[in-house]
Amino acid sequence: MAKRILVVDDHPPTRTFVRTMLEAEKGETYEVVEAQNGAECLKAFDAKGPFDLVILDVGLPDLDGYAVCKALRSVDRQVPIVFVTARGEMSDFSKGRESGSDSYIVKPIARAALRSMVLLFTSVERKKDKAKGGS
Repeated sequence: MAKRILVVDDHPPTRTFVRTMLEAEKGETYEVVEAQNGAECLKAFDAKGPFDLVILDVGLPDLDGYAVCKALRSVDRQVPIVFVTARGEMSDFSKGRESGSDSYIVKPIARAALRSMVLLFTSVERKKDKAKGGS
């Protein structure tokens, strides 16, 4: 069964890079859904979910990725969310964790880093314990 990944980035070449890399994976099959801004992300999450992973840019044109992450967390405490962004300061990492992300990759994206994150977060079985509000 294909792992479903929502890729959210306003830069089309970044979305294409992620899609191409995932489609080239030999051991896994991925279904990639793309969104170019926060509103599209939230709409896709509701209409096309559930997803096994969300790869989310911070610098979106309408909502910042932190706000999108918080909105996603209000609906689904379990889905892994990995920020992919050019912002690499420690304060950015902290802000990402506070908003509910699981990890962070700094652009330019290294294939090995992205591959590792995707394999890690799509292979971990998350405990579905809604009564406790997540993890």
